[in-house]
Amino acid sequence: MKMAIEFDETDATQVADGLVRMLTAALKLGVGVEEKDGSFSVTNPGDEECVRRWIGPDGEYRRDVMQKRWVVKESTDPAGRQMPSPPE
Repeated sequence: MKMAIEFDETDATQVADGLVRMLTAALKLGVGVEEKDGSFSVTNPGDEECVRRWIGPDGEYRRDVMQKRWVVKESTDPAGRQMPSPPE
């Protein structure tokens, strides 16, 4: 299935409808979505490596590339600049 969603980003109803469609597809595919303190983390499933991204009201603000067993391999901001890895 290919999904193309167009919406007016100033129309909350259209944004909500698009988000529901995308979240439904993501959850069916095993994408992890968690909410904490008004921000979200989204983790793609992967056999050997996966990516966890944190999204807040201003957009993506952190990205962790993790190796098998969900160990953080590196942390970057959306521009790819290195960040300290979170404590385990």
